[in-house]
Formats: sequence, C-alpha cells, structure tokens
Amino acid sequence: MTPAIAAQRLLFGTGLGMILATGLGLISGLIEFNSLGLELMIPIFGFTFLILGYFTGKGEGPLKDWFPLESREKMVLRLENEISTLEKDSHLGDAWAKLEETMLSKELEEE
Repeated sequence: MTPAIAAQRLLFGTGLGMILATGLGLISGLIEFNSLGLELMIPIFGFTFLILGYFTGKGEGPLKDWFPLESREKMVLRLENEISTLEKDSHLGDAWAKLEETMLSKELEEE
C-alpha cells in the first residue's frame, strides 16, 4: 500500500465520520442550519476531507508531496539515488577544499 492510498483511506474515514456526526446532530437537534455558527464547520471539514482524500489517492492535490503515490520499492530506489548524489557532491566539495588548502599552504611556505 502506498502512502497516498493510506492517506486516502484515513481522509475518507474522517470525512465520512464528520458527515455522520452532522447527520446525527441534525436528527437529535444539536445542530441547526438556521444560523451561521460553528456547527457548520463540521460538515464543511467533512466534505473537505473527502475531497482531499479523493485527490490524494490519485496522487494529485495539495498533499501529493507529503503522501507520494509510489510503491515502497520505488521510494527506496529514489531515496538511495538522492543519498548517493549527495555523497558524491560532498566528496567533490571535500576534494576542492583539500586542493585549495594545499595551494594556500604552498603559497604561505613560499613567502
């Protein structure tokens, strides 16, 4: 299961739970839509979570960077490539620093 699918399930469950809570609140009389108040936030958040879940499951939307739609194997390969690239850049930077240190020390010895 990819991180995007896991996040989609979580967002769908939360959204449906909030919509269910809205329905139960309407039936019991705790929530009334006659006035604009905080009770409207529950269904709004519920529908927002459903929409976010839909787009996250497709690998799109604002959460696509946090929950990628790639398998564990692809993620491991991508991270290994990024780490090896960073290590190569680090070694290259170290080599330039050593070369510069050597050149400066030779110049100081000559003076």
